[in-house]
Amino acid sequence: MFQEPKKYTDNDHFFFEAVKDLRKVCNAPKDKDGVFKVLELRNGEINLVYIGFSNSGGLYNEIVNGIHFDKNPRKIAWTDQLIKDKTDALDIYWYVTDGNIDQMKEQVEMLKNFFDHTGELPKWNK
Repeated sequence: MFQEPKKYTDNDHFFFEAVKDLRKVCNAPKDKDGVFKVLELRNGEINLVYIGFSNSGGLYNEIVNGIHFDKNPRKIAWTDQLIKDKTDALDIYWYVTDGNIDQMKEQVEMLKNFFDHTGELPKWNK
């Protein structure tokens, strides 16, 4: 279920906890676009909760300043969400793609793969 996009060699991940500042822990590039997935770590379980992409604003900007489903920027909303859901941490994986079409296509492929395995979309993608 957590298949990695193998064709993108420029990738990494970082952990985010409610007591941290997302702007400081995010290690995604500011000048490159791509896709990212968010894993929720809670009570010893790992769940994929979101698959997103950046479109011409850089991965860092999309992860930190992009809008969460509650209509707030992620740098604020993810802290609130972690506290509300009693989540231990988020593990955010990012992958640099080759352009707008690749990142949208990769997001769709990742969502389809998740849906094929679970019968639903990640909870923050609904």
